Amino acid sequence: MKRTYILNQLEKTKDLKILRANLIKCHPYDIAKVFPILNEEKRKKLYAIFSDEKLADIFSYLDDSSKYLLELNNEKIADIIEEMEPDDAADTLAEMSESASDTVYELLEKETQEEIDALTKYEEDTAGAIMNTHFIWFPAGIDIKVAMKTIVQEAPEVETINTSFVVDSGGRLLGTINLKKLIVTKSPCIIDRIMNTNFQWANVEQDVEEVVKTIKDYDVYELPVLENGILKGIITMDDAADALIEEAEEDYAKFAGLTEEEEINESVSKSIKKRLPWLSILLIVDIFVTIIISRFEYLFAIDSMTILVIFQPMILGLAGNCGTQSLAVTIRKISSNQLDSQKPIITHIGRELSLGFITGFVLGIISFILTLLVLLLKQNNSQNMFVLAAVVSVAIFISITVANTIGSLIPVVLYKFGVDPAVASGPFITTINDISSITIYFTLATLLIYNFL
Repeated sequence: MKRTYILNQLEKTKDLKILRANLIKCHPYDIAKVFPILNEEKRKKLYAIFSDEKLADIFSYLDDSSKYLLELNNEKIADIIEEMEPDDAADTLAEMSESASDTVYELLEKETQEEIDALTKYEEDTAGAIMNTHFIWFPAGIDIKVAMKTIVQEAPEVETINTSFVVDSGGRLLGTINLKKLIVTKSPCIIDRIMNTNFQWANVEQDVEEVVKTIKDYDVYELPVLENGILKGIITMDDAADALIEEAEEDYAKFAGLTEEEEINESVSKSIKKRLPWLSILLIVDIFVTIIISRFEYLFAIDSMTILVIFQPMILGLAGNCGTQSLAVTIRKISSNQLDSQKPIITHIGRELSLGFITGFVLGIISFILTLLVLLLKQNNSQNMFVLAAVVSVAIFISITVANTIGSLIPVVLYKFGVDPAVASGPFITTINDISSITIYFTLATLLIYNFL
């Protein structure tokens, strides 16, 4: 509905003053959502009617803002970035090509350059990289009346005024002050008396996932970020939510076997570049499945043994699905810091092993019956029919037990070695389970059928 309204206004309204009056009341998010379906001519209408501040808000909601910024001249880009929050400005410059970014950077005010430099010196996915350096702080010992005047003066320049921060002469954080508490307290009263000294905080080098967990667990709306005790910035709840979503999207991409997140509307060539590396690796790993099968080619030299192939997809499919389920549960527990010590790790792996054992046992019995039915329908009344059904059911039982163990063990091992456990993606775990399941299945067939022929 909102998108239709914006599109109609851009199509029908020729007078730019009237267009601005009609669109200025629209939220920047709604305007940003129509950017991808507009042509450059219509986007330039928006550039012409809105202030730099409004455009900065709009660009902060765009997934690929640099693509649209390049439709403007460098001076205009610099003016828009000047109006952004420091973290958004740093992200926008990072999206641009190095040459374009350097050119625009030189046009920014020195203060803005320093703010961006302060953020970009920290590693990606750390608290320092996503923090906002615009916040309200007070020196210790001032009266609440002075503090209120400071808030009124600085409110237009900061992202939030809900929480303010009290620091000593060296910038060391002493406490936090809630706006409501500041308002209801009567002067004379120094802020030290009403500040909260039992506050949560993050270190600039702390991983974003840990920061998000702190904000979630303690219901913190503005989390201070410290470096050696010195207040450097804050992370708001909406910034944490954005970081959490981005992290989840990255994990989902890895879980799907992609090198990085794939955009919904990106070009075929870009998608191929993201998919091909992992698929190439998986192809090489899959060669081992072929090699293992070739090692059991003697089984297929006998006509009565070729029926083994019919049940191979069932065994591989069940093992792959169970392994992926176990992997998903394990990564979820790792993300919520439930597997940070030895005891819960052992408990978790034991639980998944038990689940695999019980699930494999039940599915093994069901598969025994189904295999017999399939063999009867094929009018296979050979003396090996019951033995073959037993091989399939036992292979399923063992494969599922092993798959659950692999799905819970591999991400934990990667996590302990400092590797993102999401790289143990669904396709990767499935391929490993294929190798183990094929080996189990054909080894059982050799031991229980081939050796007695």
